[in-house]
Amino acid sequence: MNLIGYYTKFELLKYTILTEFEHQPNIDNQVKTQQGLYQSLVWRGGYYLSVFFLNLFIARHFEASISGHIYYLCSIYALVQLFISMSLDSGIIFFVARKEIAVGRLLNFSILWSAVCGVAIYFVIPVFYDVSGFDHSLFRISAICFISGNLLLTYCTGIFYAKRNYSFPNLVTLVLNLVLILLIPGNIFATWAGITDANYFYWYFSSFLLTGILLSMAAQVKYVTLKFQGFLNGREIQMLIRYCGMAFAANIIFFFLYRVDYWFVERFCDASSLGNYIQVSKLGQLFFVIPTILASAVFPLVAGGQKDTVMRILPLLSRAILFLYLCICVLMIIMGKWLFPFLFGSSFNDMYLAFVLLVPGILSLSCLFTLTAYYAGKDRIWTNIKGSLLALLVITAGDSIFIPRYGIAAAALVSSIGYIIYQVYILSVFVKEYQVPLSDFFMIRLTDLTALKMIVTKTNKIQDEA
Repeated sequence: MNLIGYYTKFELLKYTILTEFEHQPNIDNQVKTQQGLYQSLVWRGGYYLSVFFLNLFIARHFEASISGHIYYLCSIYALVQLFISMSLDSGIIFFVARKEIAVGRLLNFSILWSAVCGVAIYFVIPVFYDVSGFDHSLFRISAICFISGNLLLTYCTGIFYAKRNYSFPNLVTLVLNLVLILLIPGNIFATWAGITDANYFYWYFSSFLLTGILLSMAAQVKYVTLKFQGFLNGREIQMLIRYCGMAFAANIIFFFLYRVDYWFVERFCDASSLGNYIQVSKLGQLFFVIPTILASAVFPLVAGGQKDTVMRILPLLSRAILFLYLCICVLMIIMGKWLFPFLFGSSFNDMYLAFVLLVPGILSLSCLFTLTAYYAGKDRIWTNIKGSLLALLVITAGDSIFIPRYGIAAAALVSSIGYIIYQVYILSVFVKEYQVPLSDFFMIRLTDLTALKMIVTKTNKIQDEA
């Protein structure tokens, strides 16, 4: 698996928390939600760790040019998936959690829509054979398995999350990632299974579809009665589309914000540079895992909180993330010159400069996750959209001008500038609204560790100190 869909996974958990917190506001349900989020921390953490090691071993074995081509193709598939999914996962969570649409009907719709998309891809994909650079059979299988599998996986994960079951979907993906690691050519397990460089990626892409099928079967057994409940009617489809419209628009914008540089690098740089840059980008995405989970974990504390609670908790989390990641990034800048080739292989010797130039952007985005989650939870997602659109315009213009001449170094630097602009916009809105000193987001205080402990343990003192 990969980190391409990390934003969508965050959206899934965010909608779960928002639905539970707004419609079940009693203390017992808040405690249950908090317990579920601790469960999510453990299992999602394990899942992302398996993603990192899978990407690491694939990069080491297949080197920059081949792995870069694979992940670039995954980015294209992810874009197609994003359009045809229509962000219906957010609606599935919402209506399952509120029990307004039967789980069985939503599950049947998910399976049907994923299958229909798979059939359409089967007939459409030959049109693109000449531009893929892939063997025809692998190109067709990879497209069907990745897109249809991820559609089914995302929809079914939404059902599990709506039922506060965070462990099972992450356990399934974690186990399959470990199997894919064991099957990488060159080790005893791969030799025993007959896995070679030529057929490994058939297994890799098939795992997406297998995951989706396993989750759909599990959801059927666990949450649906044996009686067939039919498919969605016209009114229910309208409810889904109406609810998911804003999330769909936002996801499209955010996808391009985080991925538009891939297309410029692929167009103007060689395959090795593309592989190096995508690994830098994927490494940067790992920094977003903790902020997204942390934003989800504290969401019930701020979504319905008073002004003073918001003013204290959000700046605290931003500066805590900044301090932690600044320390990590400094260490990686010191060690990265030899660490990146050591971890990923000698073909990734161009990662270092790109990573150094991307660090300011990593820090900016990491500090923003709690703020953007807050505005989304307050039904003010337009604030996030305006900031991301501004950043996207800057990144697109900068990439088109500088990548043809300066390569992946320019891509990293332009992305950092765009992300900083995004941060400046969101911070300016928040500071103006709540009259919070800008220094509260950057200046570490001696009491921060104690305040963070209170948030994590959810004590009654959280309203008094931060």
